[in-house]
This record gives sequence, structure tokens and C-alpha cells, in this order.
Amino acid sequence: MATIIEAPTLGSGTPAASAARARRWMGWHTGLVLLAVGAALLTTWSVWSGSRSDYYASIALSMSRSWSNFLFGALDPAGTVTLDKIPGSYWIPALFVKAFGFSSWTVVLPNALAAVAAALLVAFTAKRLLNPAAGLLAGAVVATTPILVAVARSNQPETFFVLGLAAVGWAAAKAMTRRSFGWLVVAGLFVALSFQTYMLEAWAVWPALAAAWLCTRTPWLRKIWQLAVAGLISLVGSLAWIIAVSLVPASSRPYIGSTLGNSAWEMVFGYNGLGRFGDTTADSVAYRSFTPPFSGDPGVLRLFNEQLAGQVAWLLPTAFLAIAVLWVLRFSRPVTVLLGVWLATFAVMFSVVAGMHQFYTAALAIPMALAIGLAFAVARRHRSTWAQVSLLGVAAVTALAIGFWYGGYSIFVAVAQAVLAAIAILAIVRERMLRLRPRAVVAALAGAALLLTPLAWSVVAIANPSATNPVAGGVADMAGFGFGGAPGGLAGQGRSGPPGGQGQFGRGAAPQGGGLGAAQGPQANQPPAGGAGLGQGQPGGGVDTELIAYLQTHQDGADYLAATFGAQSAAGLIIASDGGSFLPIGGFNGGDPVPTLDRFEQLVADGSLRFVIATGGGGFGGIGQSGTSAQILQWVQQNCSQPSDAPTTSLYECTATASAGT
Repeated sequence: MATIIEAPTLGSGTPAASAARARRWMGWHTGLVLLAVGAALLTTWSVWSGSRSDYYASIALSMSRSWSNFLFGALDPAGTVTLDKIPGSYWIPALFVKAFGFSSWTVVLPNALAAVAAALLVAFTAKRLLNPAAGLLAGAVVATTPILVAVARSNQPETFFVLGLAAVGWAAAKAMTRRSFGWLVVAGLFVALSFQTYMLEAWAVWPALAAAWLCTRTPWLRKIWQLAVAGLISLVGSLAWIIAVSLVPASSRPYIGSTLGNSAWEMVFGYNGLGRFGDTTADSVAYRSFTPPFSGDPGVLRLFNEQLAGQVAWLLPTAFLAIAVLWVLRFSRPVTVLLGVWLATFAVMFSVVAGMHQFYTAALAIPMALAIGLAFAVARRHRSTWAQVSLLGVAAVTALAIGFWYGGYSIFVAVAQAVLAAIAILAIVRERMLRLRPRAVVAALAGAALLLTPLAWSVVAIANPSATNPVAGGVADMAGFGFGGAPGGLAGQGRSGPPGGQGQFGRGAAPQGGGLGAAQGPQANQPPAGGAGLGQGQPGGGVDTELIAYLQTHQDGADYLAATFGAQSAAGLIIASDGGSFLPIGGFNGGDPVPTLDRFEQLVADGSLRFVIATGGGGFGGIGQSGTSAQILQWVQQNCSQPSDAPTTSLYECTATASAGT
């Protein structure tokens, strides 16, 4: 690789020049094909039989049933309530379902392909900034980031955000190298597009864009007004969905999920914004909060705790060193500032947020990959021995530290990486001492010495699918809930849980926000007397096919097959009935005031709803002991009957007569 990149300039008309061009073409394009194939194998191998989240799968199915559902992100086929996010990450899976029918692969494959596309786009970006070697290494870092591989093999909404960030990096590279205001606007529009997939997190790129633009050689006044205009365009593009939804009358659209006031603004900036930082001071009157307890406590070293280190931290110290290398070796100042501020901003953000899934950190792959790919290639070009040795050495030391901490197979892989790094370092020193031309085999060996441990954890992710909380390396996917956290996919060794009881549930604390223990939502997942949980939509659970058949037989013109409590309970039923209409009382976590008790009674009175499954699904769903869900449950138990021929005692039949008697 390095020989191809750094070959001496030859006369353009000589046979040697033609041979050099052929080698250059073969090196880059062959490497690109290998990168694409490798990334695709990691993310798509056996994806059709992998694990999926029924909750997110049912959303793609529901969104495929009408363009209204598609636009608003309806959680159920009838368009009663939306999911708790802007639906951008689900638009492509919904189109796949619409085009190819519902299956596990139609809801998971789009995410896997998005991860592959992100790796390739980063490769093109780094190649444009420097050379093919930088591109291939940067793309390989993205492709082997363990947590990205793990989440790409599920239908969790993350990889389209990562792809959006890769597009931001591509456009930003053009903007900085060309000092192009037009490309700065394009980068801002890609930020806006990324906002549609993961909301406020996308805006965390703007500090890096602004700092980098201010470093370009353009008059200050011009730079400032250009930043202001590009930022305004990005802001308007980001808010487009929120504004569009807000202009539609509430009676003509689904209820906005996970909100107290049926507001898209509240959902984005409250529940998915301030609510993720654990600010519960206004929780009961302004917005809900939800802090997933899977990544340990906030703090300076959070990215290196047991829940996160193996997922994303293998190359994180190397990436920060790479920024220093780029600066010392006088690489493009705007690009260096872009990557440095981007990496630091995201690292700080993930360190201070109150709670998160591990897969949120997959976003670090983009700036981390660009920094490492560019720095190592710059070091090769400058024949800087200290820079090459430092990058390899830091990566090896990090691998040994994390590998021995986790134990099991990670120790052997980390030791192997250290050996490879030592061999590569000796080869680099030999090149320097003997004044040899940089050789491709040395560059390839160095690449392996950088990527071996994250690659191993990525490969193990294939054999350990997870839909609820995807993680790599064979660790327990629900470690935040007090389960084991050490790798066991191959060696079956490791500690039984995070050190120091990290993870909110590991300390026996209740999860916070989103109705999970909060006053406005369900505080327990207890099914009512007379019925057991049906396991709808829950990992490891099943759906009673007899119940589905019974409801379809006795629907008798009703709009809904049945109502159930919480989206988690409704999800499996929606899938099992091939898009049958189930009313998810309370939305995502059972705490949304939809439908109200009055509206529920009206649905019963006019024959739109006949049956109610009065059991919680567990997990994030279930029946609350307070709020609208509890009121409806009490009404159902008092006014509806249990059919004697029903396949479960959890089923209630409600008639217009019952409604009139209240």
C-alpha cells in the first residue's frame, strides 16, 4: 500500500508511468473492494436469523402501512401514537418492508448496509484529504469498531446516524480544503439530516465545524457571516420535521409519544434532550426524562469503564495522539481542528450524559477513524519514525490494558496485537535506519497491529446477537441491569459484573424517567389478577397465536383487534398478526395519556374497540399503577367481561352496553 502511494514521480508518457498508474488503481480499488466485503461480512453475516427488537420492528411495519404513518413515525398501524423519536432512522427500513414484505432481514439489513456505507464514505473522505493509505485505514477503523458492528446487526436506530456523520465529514473535508462556503452549507445540511435520525446529538458536530472554518484562510468578517448563514440553514433543516408536525392539528395526526403535552418540541428538546442528562427538576410538569442505565456512571473515565472500554475505547487514546501527530507534522490546520474538536466534543458528551446505551458511542467511530487514518498515513509520507512508533505503541498498550482487564480470549488477542506491533515497529525502524523506501507490507502489518483487538470483538459480536441493547465481544447485553459484563463469547471467562457495581441497576437503584418509576408513568409491571403475561414483543417471549386467531375471528367490524398496555406489549401482537391494528395504551412506556379514559370509552361505545388484553408486557411496557393506563385498567376490570371461550383469562370484552353503564 505504502509503495503504491509514495512511489517516485515518473514521466507521464513512459511505460513505467503506465505501470505505476495501473498499480495505483489496483491498490486503491482492490483495497476498497476488500474493505466493503469485510465490512459487509461483519454486519450482514447471518443477519436474517439474528436478533431483532420487536418494538422497533413493529414501528417499521406500522410505518409501511400508510404515508401518514411513514411521515409521523406511527408506533401502531392505526396511527394512534408515535414512537419517542423523530422517525428518520426508520424511513429506509419502512420502505424495505413496503417493498419486500416484513421479515427480520428487511428491518435489520438496512442498518447493516448503512454501516458498510459509512465505512466506505470515510475511506473516500480520507483518501481525498491525503491518499489511498489514509482512506483504507480510516475505513477499516470504522468497519471494525466493535459497538458499531454490534448495533448494525440489530434494528436499533443508530447506524443511519453514523452514516449521516460520515456524510458530514465528507462534505466538511471538501469545505475546509477548498475554503468553499457552498460545501460548508452542504455539511450543515447533512447535520440537519442526521438530526432527523438522532436529534440533538447531531448538533454536537457544529462546534467542530465552526472552529475548523475559523481556521481557514478567509477574511474574518466573511468567515463569521458564512458560519452564521450555514448554521441558520442547518437549524431550519433540522427543525423541519418538528415544524411540520406542529402545524398539523392534533386531531389529524398521532399523539406524539413520550410527551406530556402531545408536542414534538417537548419530545425532542425535553424527553430526548434535557431529559437525557438526568434533569428531573421539571420532570412532572414540563417533560419526561429517560436515562438508559447501561453505561455506568458519568465521569472523566466513563469511556474506559467495563461497560464501554471493550466497545469503543481500544483506539480512543490512539485517536487523541493522532490529532497531536497531525498538528506536529503540519497537516491541514482546519482539518486537524475539525477532527480534534469533533472527537473531544463527543467524548465529553458521552462522559457527562446521565445514562445511555453503549451503542450511542458508535458515533465516535467517524472522527476517530479519520484522525487515525490520516495521522498514520501522514507519518508514513513524512517517514516520521517517532509518530508511527507512538501510534502503534499506544494502541498496543491500550489493547493489553483492556484485554487483561476483561480476561478470557481478550488476553490472547491483546498479546497477539502487541507482538504484531513490536514486529511492525522493528520494520519501521529498519526502514529508517537503512533508508529504505516505505513498503506496503509494513503498512499492512501496522494496520493489523492497530485493528486486531477491535476486530476480534467485532467478530465475536456475530455469534452474540442482541436486539434490546446490542454490545460486542460476547459481554452480557443487559449488564446495566446487574448481569455479567465480562467477555464470554469464546472463552467463557470473566467477572460476574462491572467493578464497583457500575450501572444504575447493578446498585439496586430504580431506573429513572420515562415512566419507569416516575410519577407520571408506570411504576411496576404487574399483570392484573386473573391473567399471566403473554410475553408480547419481549425478548425471549412469544405471542399466543390462538389469541391472534380468536381476535381476528371476533373482530366484528371493530377498528382495532384489541387494546393492550404499552407499546412493548403491542409490538409482538402487531407483528404476529401481520400488521393487525392493536391500540398501545400509554405509548412506549405505558405512561402517555393516550387514549384518555373518555376517548377509550368512546372507542368502546362506537364499536371501534371490543377487546382489551389486560396484562403488561414487562420491560419498558406494562401497566402503571397511576395515570391514564391505571384508570383505563380499572375501568376495564369493572365494566368489561372475560369471554368464557377466550384462549387466555387476560382477555376482556367491552361492549357499548358496558360503556353506557359508566
